[in-house]
Amino acid sequence: MILTLACDDRPGIVARVSTLLFECGANILDAQQYDDEETGRFFMRVVFDPGAADAEAWRAALQPLADQFAMTWSLRGRKERRRVMILASQQDHCLADLIWRWRQGELPMDITAVVSNHPASTFPHTDLHGIAFRHLPVTVETKAPRRPPSGG
Repeated sequence: MILTLACDDRPGIVARVSTLLFECGANILDAQQYDDEETGRFFMRVVFDPGAADAEAWRAALQPLADQFAMTWSLRGRKERRRVMILASQQDHCLADLIWRWRQGELPMDITAVVSNHPASTFPHTDLHGIAFRHLPVTVETKAPRRPPSGG
Protein backbone atom coordinates (compact mmCIF):
# COMPACT_ATOMS: atom_id res chain seq x y z
CA MET A 1 0.00 0.00 0.00
CA ILE A 2 1.02 3.61 -0.44
CA LEU A 3 0.18 6.24 2.14
CA THR A 4 0.59 9.88 1.19
CA LEU A 5 -0.08 12.67 3.62
CA ALA A 6 0.30 16.40 4.17
CA CYS A 7 -0.17 18.50 7.29
CA ASP A 8 1.30 21.42 9.19
CA ASP A 9 4.88 20.59 10.13
CA ARG A 10 5.63 19.77 13.75
CA PRO A 11 7.83 17.31 15.63
CA GLY A 12 6.80 13.68 15.91
CA ILE A 13 4.94 13.07 12.65
CA VAL A 14 7.39 10.52 11.24
CA ALA A 15 7.66 8.77 14.61
CA ARG A 16 3.88 8.51 15.01
CA VAL A 17 3.28 7.28 11.45
CA SER A 18 6.04 4.66 11.59
CA THR A 19 4.99 3.53 15.08
CA LEU A 20 1.38 3.08 13.98
CA LEU A 21 2.45 1.08 10.93
CA PHE A 22 4.68 -1.11 13.11
CA GLU A 23 2.00 -1.65 15.77
CA CYS A 24 -0.51 -2.70 13.11
CA GLY A 25 1.88 -5.26 11.60
CA ALA A 26 3.10 -3.37 8.52
CA ASN A 27 6.58 -3.46 7.10
CA ILE A 28 7.81 -0.14 5.67
CA LEU A 29 9.40 -0.71 2.26
CA ASP A 30 10.13 2.89 1.28
CA ALA A 31 9.54 6.30 2.86
CA GLN A 32 10.18 9.88 1.84
CA GLN A 33 9.36 13.12 3.56
CA TYR A 34 9.66 16.79 2.81
CA ASP A 35 9.27 19.95 4.87
CA ASP A 36 8.25 23.05 2.91
CA GLU A 37 9.82 25.83 4.93
CA GLU A 38 7.96 28.55 3.01
CA THR A 39 4.52 27.18 3.87
CA GLY A 40 5.30 25.25 7.05
CA ARG A 41 3.77 22.12 5.51
CA PHE A 42 5.04 18.57 5.88
CA PHE A 43 4.63 15.94 3.15
CA MET A 44 5.25 12.20 3.43
CA ARG A 45 4.94 9.15 1.20
CA VAL A 46 5.26 5.68 2.71
CA VAL A 47 5.17 2.41 0.79
CA PHE A 48 4.44 -0.51 3.07
CA ASP A 49 3.48 -4.17 3.11
CA PRO A 50 0.11 -4.14 4.92
CA GLY A 51 0.33 -7.67 6.26
CA ALA A 52 -3.03 -9.39 6.67
CA ALA A 53 -5.11 -6.19 7.05
CA ASP A 54 -7.15 -4.88 4.13
CA ALA A 55 -7.45 -1.28 2.95
CA GLU A 56 -10.56 -0.55 5.02
CA ALA A 57 -8.88 -1.77 8.22
CA TRP A 58 -5.90 0.44 7.44
CA ARG A 59 -8.11 3.46 6.80
CA ALA A 60 -9.80 2.91 10.17
CA ALA A 61 -6.41 2.58 11.92
CA LEU A 62 -4.99 5.70 10.25
CA GLN A 63 -7.99 8.00 10.75
CA PRO A 64 -7.33 8.90 14.43
CA LEU A 65 -3.72 9.80 13.61
CA ALA A 66 -4.86 11.84 10.61
CA ASP A 67 -7.35 13.66 12.84
CA GLN A 68 -4.69 14.32 15.49
CA PHE A 69 -2.36 15.99 12.98
CA ALA A 70 -5.13 17.46 10.76
CA MET A 71 -3.71 15.53 7.81
CA THR A 72 -4.86 15.43 4.26
CA TRP A 73 -4.11 11.84 3.30
CA SER A 74 -4.77 9.02 0.89
CA LEU A 75 -4.15 5.30 0.85
CA ARG A 76 -3.98 3.20 -2.30
CA GLY A 77 -2.74 -0.12 -3.57
CA ARG A 78 0.81 -0.34 -4.89
CA LYS A 79 -0.32 -1.60 -8.29
CA GLU A 80 -3.04 0.99 -8.77
CA ARG A 81 -2.21 2.97 -11.89
CA ARG A 82 -2.11 6.76 -11.64
CA ARG A 83 -2.98 9.21 -14.41
CA VAL A 84 0.08 11.40 -14.87
CA MET A 85 0.91 14.55 -16.81
CA ILE A 86 4.64 15.15 -17.17
CA LEU A 87 5.97 18.72 -17.19
CA ALA A 88 9.19 18.86 -19.19
CA SER A 89 12.05 21.36 -19.17
CA GLN A 90 14.38 21.95 -22.09
CA GLN A 91 16.77 19.24 -20.90
CA ASP A 92 15.21 15.93 -21.88
CA HIS A 93 17.17 13.42 -19.77
CA CYS A 94 14.51 13.14 -17.02
CA LEU A 95 11.66 13.03 -19.54
CA ALA A 96 13.42 10.32 -21.54
CA ASP A 97 14.07 8.30 -18.37
CA LEU A 98 10.45 8.52 -17.20
CA ILE A 99 9.10 7.47 -20.60
CA TRP A 100 11.61 4.62 -20.90
CA ARG A 101 10.74 3.30 -17.41
CA TRP A 102 7.03 3.61 -18.21
CA ARG A 103 7.41 1.71 -21.49
CA GLN A 104 9.36 -1.04 -19.64
CA GLY A 105 6.50 -1.40 -17.15
CA GLU A 106 8.57 -0.14 -14.24
CA LEU A 107 6.25 2.82 -13.56
CA PRO A 108 2.60 1.77 -13.21
CA MET A 109 1.02 4.93 -14.60
CA ASP A 110 -0.96 6.22 -17.55
CA ILE A 111 0.72 9.21 -19.16
CA THR A 112 -2.06 11.56 -20.21
CA ALA A 113 0.27 14.16 -21.76
CA VAL A 114 3.69 15.73 -21.80
CA VAL A 115 3.57 19.50 -21.41
CA SER A 116 6.49 21.83 -22.03
CA ASN A 117 7.20 25.47 -22.70
CA HIS A 118 9.48 24.17 -25.48
CA PRO A 119 8.20 22.56 -28.72
CA ALA A 120 8.32 18.79 -29.26
CA SER A 121 11.21 19.30 -31.71
CA THR A 122 13.33 20.19 -28.63
CA PHE A 123 13.25 16.49 -27.71
CA PRO A 124 14.50 14.70 -30.84
CA HIS A 125 16.01 11.78 -28.92
CA THR A 126 12.94 11.13 -26.76
CA ASP A 127 10.32 8.66 -28.02
CA LEU A 128 7.06 10.61 -27.70
CA HIS A 129 5.20 8.24 -30.05
CA GLY A 130 1.66 7.68 -28.81
CA ILE A 131 1.87 10.32 -26.08
CA ALA A 132 -0.10 13.57 -26.31
CA PHE A 133 2.27 16.56 -26.34
CA ARG A 134 1.21 20.11 -25.49
CA HIS A 135 3.44 23.10 -26.13
CA LEU A 136 2.67 26.03 -23.82
CA PRO A 137 5.09 28.78 -24.81
CA VAL A 138 6.20 31.23 -22.15
CA THR A 139 6.49 34.84 -23.24
CA VAL A 140 7.30 38.03 -21.39
CA GLU A 141 3.55 38.65 -21.14
CA THR A 142 2.72 35.21 -19.73
CA LYS A 143 5.72 34.64 -17.46
CA ALA A 144 4.98 34.90 -13.75
CA PRO A 145 7.02 37.52 -11.89
CA ARG A 146 10.00 36.12 -10.03
CA ARG A 147 9.57 36.01 -6.26
CA PRO A 148 12.38 37.35 -4.10
CA PRO A 149 14.29 34.62 -2.25
CA SER A 150 13.06 33.85 1.25
CA GLY A 151 15.25 33.43 4.28
CA GLY A 152 17.25 35.61 6.46
